[in-house]
Amino acid sequence: MAVQQVQLLRQVLFTHATSLGPTFLPDAIVPSDIEPPPVILVVDDEAAVNRVVTRYLTHVGYRVLEARSAEEALERVRRQDPRIDLVLADVVMPGAGGIELAAALLSRAPGPSVVLMTGVLPEDVEQLDVNGQVVRVLRKPLDLDEVQQVLRVMLEGYPSEGESDTVHRTG
Repeated sequence: MAVQQVQLLRQVLFTHATSLGPTFLPDAIVPSDIEPPPVILVVDDEAAVNRVVTRYLTHVGYRVLEARSAEEALERVRRQDPRIDLVLADVVMPGAGGIELAAALLSRAPGPSVVLMTGVLPEDVEQLDVNGQVVRVLRKPLDLDEVQQVLRVMLEGYPSEGESDTVHRTG
């Protein structure tokens, strides 16, 4: 990707991330190489988070949908139009939160993979056990480079580096 495109992406993300506080932008953006691109559903009650993450993931080659609640996300997954490959959800939202959403989604087979994002769980929590399945947890403010790395591992099978072995149980 040309240096000018990366600079433009950084400018766009900074412009739309003002309400998020510090946002870390990746130095190298590597587009997804899966065709057709995986579909990711971003679920956060904060419009600014949805907007920034959606723009970034779209730019790096994913097809991205948005939902503002767990209920809306469950309905989109249930409709399967399009089939959603991965749900990236906030842990704390009005009504059902991301952990409840993950539990509902992981109880279906087959269903989408789930990654949670949070600013409220202790910093050492990198994975949760949700109904016997390991769910990756990303810290807010999001490091977009880390987001892309985690998604590539989950969707494209790229190896991950330095992932914690500690799994925290929910419920």
